[in-house]
Amino acid sequence: MVSKSNRLIQHIFSVFILIFFVSCASGGEDNESPNESVDSTDQKTENTLVYLADGNLRYLELSGTPYERGFSHGELLKEDIKAVTDSLLEDIEWVSKMDPREFISSFLEETDFVSAMKKWTPDILEEIQGISDGSGVDYDVIFMHQLGDEFFFNSDYVTAHKCSSIGINKSDNHPTFAAQNMDIPPYFHGYQTVMKVTEENGDEAMILTIPGHVGITGMNSRSVSINCNILIQLDYQQKGLPVSCIVRGVLQQNSAADAIQFIKEIEHASGQNYLIGGKDNVTNLECSSTEIKEFRPYENSSFTYHTNHPMINNSFSGTYLELLKEHDFPLEEALNSCGRIGSFEERFNESTGDFGIEEIKEVLSSQDHDGPDVLSNIWTYASVIYELSDHPKFHIAVGKPHEVEYIEISFEQ
Repeated sequence: MVSKSNRLIQHIFSVFILIFFVSCASGGEDNESPNESVDSTDQKTENTLVYLADGNLRYLELSGTPYERGFSHGELLKEDIKAVTDSLLEDIEWVSKMDPREFISSFLEETDFVSAMKKWTPDILEEIQGISDGSGVDYDVIFMHQLGDEFFFNSDYVTAHKCSSIGINKSDNHPTFAAQNMDIPPYFHGYQTVMKVTEENGDEAMILTIPGHVGITGMNSRSVSINCNILIQLDYQQKGLPVSCIVRGVLQQNSAADAIQFIKEIEHASGQNYLIGGKDNVTNLECSSTEIKEFRPYENSSFTYHTNHPMINNSFSGTYLELLKEHDFPLEEALNSCGRIGSFEERFNESTGDFGIEEIKEVLSSQDHDGPDVLSNIWTYASVIYELSDHPKFHIAVGKPHEVEYIEISFEQ
């Protein structure tokens, strides 16, 4: 794999803008979606694909065994999976300056995420195999597709994306809210997908994803949710549980307390902030491979928020610190260069009153200055709001929320 030592970081949080524009040219924004339903039926279960939000959102309902769910996912979205993984291969080649399949082979030989997956989320391994078999895309490529965050940590990416999360505790006036603008490379845009997954025990989860991927954020029917913000500055390792599997592992939990315990018990591969929501409150956990710390803006605050900069966890990656030193970039300056945190701090402070869903939509739609580092930005793939109550609700804006309306997808049949 390519060493990090030669990365340029004159503008550490914008240097790879070019890669997104280059990759976007091969992305799916011009992909036309049919408006009719597509069904896939096997001997044990019927899984379906429909298009929502004026044809802009692929909505999968998946049930059966993990392998069956994965196979249907792969079969129903075969063309989309081929398109997004082709773009992924182009991105890998651009970053690594290697043949992408050779890079993947080397990457998988030098890392070991499978051991942790077998221990903590073995069903997801079965699902990944099903996606590969159903789509006809090589297993190693599909497996690499699940390792977006791990790729960033172990390659020449200096910075990652601009995800922004909000959590608001339950009050007398509203349920708990957890929300996020999910910002990922533009070559994935135009392929927005939500999966409603029914486990074999009957539990359900609503998951925002990319075709061929097991999940990037979501909530379950027990009102447990997870939002993710990469923290590229923190310690990482070449083993442990990948972020995508942590998302799915959390969504298999019965309560927020169980989800937090899961986060604390597992071995983490990558630096990441996880905002865990439940029926009563939200919890922000900044996780590295060596340390977990909870962030809250101030003691006993009824809300929290996060972007892509550690607020309390100082277990920095040695490589990250070396790069800052090499390029004479002060650590404090690097950690305080996020414009989106300012947008949150202006709206969430000790004088902030109750925040309802319309106020959350306004925040996530905001563009407080002319620069690229705003909450609703060119990387925003989708915006989600989770209402965590006895009757949980999933809201999604398919794209940038300052441009499109939110729709609601119900757990109810």
